[in-house]
Amino acid sequence: MSYIPIGVISNVHGIKGALKVKTDSDFKVSRYEKGNTLYIRFKQSEVPVTVVGYFEKKGFDVLTFEEFTTVNEVEKYKGCTLLVHEKDRESLPEDEFYFSELIGKKVFIQDYEKGVVKEVREFPQASMLVIETVEGKRALVPFLKRFVQEVEDKGVILVPDAEELL
Repeated sequence: MSYIPIGVISNVHGIKGALKVKTDSDFKVSRYEKGNTLYIRFKQSEVPVTVVGYFEKKGFDVLTFEEFTTVNEVEKYKGCTLLVHEKDRESLPEDEFYFSELIGKKVFIQDYEKGVVKEVREFPQASMLVIETVEGKRALVPFLKRFVQEVEDKGVILVPDAEELL
């Protein structure tokens, strides 16, 4: 089974077993709907949890789950990753990608391998591909049509002008 990380549990909230989550998902409202099943990665296994409630507070998302009713039950999950099952992931429009789909892809310019996407960072201007070049250096390339010609199974194809960024 494949799981996709959607956030990190930062702390507990209150005494009734609520958890504070730093969410890294554009779909948090639909993901956190009452009745949805999420997973907590705990000691190399995934613990299924059912959402009962959700609200935002001071930059965090506070979630309550059917399985927990006290702070003592949830203390152990601080620092754990909150996951969604791959089959429950929202479908995206054409030419839009989940970061997890880009990470690990090889980067090419005109059939020459230039590196591998190591991570994707979000900035107000654009998302940036962090590429580890074949020379072992790290480079940032904006994930914009101006630089990215195409994303396919083989990898990410950059336009020839993007070579100066690597």
